[in-house]
Amino acid sequence: MPQVTVPAAFYRGGTSRAVLFRVDDLAPYDDQAQRAIVLAALGSPDPYGREVDGLGGGISSLSKVAIVGPAEPNSGADVTFKFGQVDVERPVVEFLGTCGNISSAVGPFAIDEGMVPVREPITTIRVLSVNTGQLYVTHVPVADGRAEVEGDYGIDGVPGVGARIAMEFLEPGGSIGHGVLPTGAAREKLTLDDGRTFEVSIVDAANPMVFVRASDLSATATETPEAIDADMALHGTLEAIRDQAAVRLGLAPDAKAAREHAKAVPKVVMVAAPVGYITSGGADLDSDRIDLVTRMLSMGKTHRTMAGTAAFCTAVAAAIDGTVVRDVTRTGAGARGEVRIGHPAGDLDIGVSVEQRADGPFARSVSTFRTARRIMDGRVYVPSRYLDGTAWYRQSAELVGASR
Repeated sequence: MPQVTVPAAFYRGGTSRAVLFRVDDLAPYDDQAQRAIVLAALGSPDPYGREVDGLGGGISSLSKVAIVGPAEPNSGADVTFKFGQVDVERPVVEFLGTCGNISSAVGPFAIDEGMVPVREPITTIRVLSVNTGQLYVTHVPVADGRAEVEGDYGIDGVPGVGARIAMEFLEPGGSIGHGVLPTGAAREKLTLDDGRTFEVSIVDAANPMVFVRASDLSATATETPEAIDADMALHGTLEAIRDQAAVRLGLAPDAKAAREHAKAVPKVVMVAAPVGYITSGGADLDSDRIDLVTRMLSMGKTHRTMAGTAAFCTAVAAAIDGTVVRDVTRTGAGARGEVRIGHPAGDLDIGVSVEQRADGPFARSVSTFRTARRIMDGRVYVPSRYLDGTAWYRQSAELVGASR
């Protein structure tokens, strides 16, 4: 039986990769079929954890999708962006939250697809995140009518340099509709199923995150991602904290449901005071370059760098009195409008503007710089069985439940 083909492009955005589709190209398919197309494109599910039968990279930052389309008139946006996180080992696509790294690829994609008027040397595009209902503004360098790739801006975690894309996320607080502090508290206690209690901060800016002090976990937040994933006690505790935060946010009725059906958000981040360490690239990162150290988990694995939205939320949390993030952040970091975050591959600077209002903290904006590159484009090939509901994973006893 012949495979079905769908136009698509493959991009790196920041430290992530994704398959990008145009809304119009997916419009002939219903929601279930669209998810099947995404799974086939990425090579999910893969019980071996490699996504060897698709374009995914076997970890959460390399297993993503973006669907880009024209914005409605009078919406205040030029294009829309629907972000999807694809589970590596289970046939699950979660259209929840957003992704700061892949957000940087949306502008170049819109330019190269002819979706927006092009102005040189910089084209400014207003993007509406479909999942969160929030706007961001991206400023994309342009040369000869296409998104510029060459430049001298480097990102820790990405080899080489590229054209600098500036992004400003406007009023990023409350992506799930309950403000920057969705539970109403800057810090609170979470009790795990085994009875242990941890002090955390649940903050929602761009995406909801739960933050915990590394010291409370007998950790330092300078561990390598591989070491965290291999430490079953530490990794398991972080996942359990994340699951309970999902319940506290109303995203799941209990921890088991959170593990199975709400893995994309919230993400969990452990934080510590600034200290020097050796990055994954072998560089010696001096403590003077950063305001705090972080390690985050995404879709059950420790992130090799720092998700863009996690960095945004961390910067906002660092600027709010009473959070556990503020506890460990260098004095004055959030107040000066910039927070420098240490992650496994290096550091990341985030511009942040937070003000205290009568009803609580309000995030005016967060901003950062990224690079992006179109790696290839053409047509994604989708086995017909994925679309008629008889894909191999639907016949597998261990995966059937996850696919529902």
